[in-house]
Amino acid sequence: MTFFTLRTASVALIVGAMASAAQADVSGQDVWNDWKTYFKGIGYDVSADETQSGDTLTVSDIEFTSPETSDAAAVTVSIDRMTFTEAGDGTVEVVFPEVMPLEMSTVDQSGAKLDIQMEIRPSGANTTVSGMPTQMTSAYTAQSVELLLTELIVDGETIDAANVAMRVIMNGLSGTTQSSVTGKRLYDQRMQATDVDYTLAFISPEGQDTVDLAGGIDGISFSGESAVPLVVQDASDVSALLAAGMAVKGAFNYSGGSTTMSVKENNAEAFSAETSSTGGKLEVVMGADGLNYSGGQNNLKLAMTTEDFPVPIEVDMARASFNFAMPLQKSDAADDFAVGFSFNDFTMSDLLWGLFDPKAQLPRTPATFVLDLTGKARLLFDFLDPSAAAAVDDPDFTPAELESVDINRLQVTAAGAELTGEGAFTFDTDTPGAGLKPKGSADLMLVGGNKLLDTLVSIGLLPEDQAMGARMMMGLLAVPGTAPDTLNSKIEINEQGHIMANGQRIQ
Repeated sequence: MTFFTLRTASVALIVGAMASAAQADVSGQDVWNDWKTYFKGIGYDVSADETQSGDTLTVSDIEFTSPETSDAAAVTVSIDRMTFTEAGDGTVEVVFPEVMPLEMSTVDQSGAKLDIQMEIRPSGANTTVSGMPTQMTSAYTAQSVELLLTELIVDGETIDAANVAMRVIMNGLSGTTQSSVTGKRLYDQRMQATDVDYTLAFISPEGQDTVDLAGGIDGISFSGESAVPLVVQDASDVSALLAAGMAVKGAFNYSGGSTTMSVKENNAEAFSAETSSTGGKLEVVMGADGLNYSGGQNNLKLAMTTEDFPVPIEVDMARASFNFAMPLQKSDAADDFAVGFSFNDFTMSDLLWGLFDPKAQLPRTPATFVLDLTGKARLLFDFLDPSAAAAVDDPDFTPAELESVDINRLQVTAAGAELTGEGAFTFDTDTPGAGLKPKGSADLMLVGGNKLLDTLVSIGLLPEDQAMGARMMMGLLAVPGTAPDTLNSKIEINEQGHIMANGQRIQ
């Protein structure tokens, strides 16, 4: 895990806990005590002054400091003052200040020390918590929550505020958190926001190079469940956390979004891009059984210009999606894994087509690229164990042992031709030194391949001798299908390691 993945998650834990008042009870003191217990349990240092007056507990000069890690990373969130007021109806109202400083420090890959100072600014926020000490429900709303960069220091040198800026603001926030404490802390969260806007700007000290980024996401919703151990020995050791019972499941949805980016070098436009989509989804499940990550976007559009390319790049895609699953911990038995992606109805502008096909001889129908792989593999080390980094760098290190791979779907549709396929292979894991010795078969079908070769030769993209070589290879590996310009191929690998194409040995 890098500093920004771990530390961003740490900040999210703090902000999320503050939004839902962490673990609340009918007593303000119980709320604050449970909050302290939670963050101390995950390795944070917590300091604050407490004053009780009537039904209101005031906590001031609060600091949450993350545990140290090997990359000298640290996060500190400061809260000047917050109050826990018992409403008299079994609920507690929690009020946060309008500004909460956030400090982050780390060392980047070049060895430079970065000190980042930001502010969290909630506006129109309201939090009400009810329940019992071991089972509580928090409801919160906010007109907006803003994250603002206030200072950046690189190796002790402060970057002028006029040269760097970052702002993220979430509007129309509302949500609930249900929490319970048993053998672990269990959370069930629901959140909605009307939109998120973000901007990033950078100007070089000489003023000749600039980067400007701006965008927004609309119609945001989140639902998730998580389990956190009551006491964490090392918050940076995710592998140990998983072994202790940590689990996370979440889904993030949005209805649309867009981004613009501009880069100038020597006061001249070097790169610009605009992207947009009409919604999408990200899902993650992580626990002792492994990691499962998937997502997708609808109606993705990209328009880009760069000084290194002669024409604007404009592409559209009706749907883009991916999925990835793998085990995270060392095991004596093989576990499931999966890799997949799908780019559906991909199109590009006539200007791009015209670079290599000015007479439009190739069909410009939408293209599709799909790959869906599943299988089983045995992980030979704990993937998220910090101590495993040295072993992974060893060129002789073997990270996993592959047992099987299933090709559930292969599809490449482009320029009037289509390749499809499926298959399954197993690998010898019992014979020492056998290496990746596969056994299995794959069925492939190519439609429109010969016509595509003819067209590529006609427009000068493919020399005739290379096209002839491709036809000879297709004749060796495939047999004609029942439909015109259709080729079928069954590729098999037997136990002896022989490769067969349609029953004929080719190796």
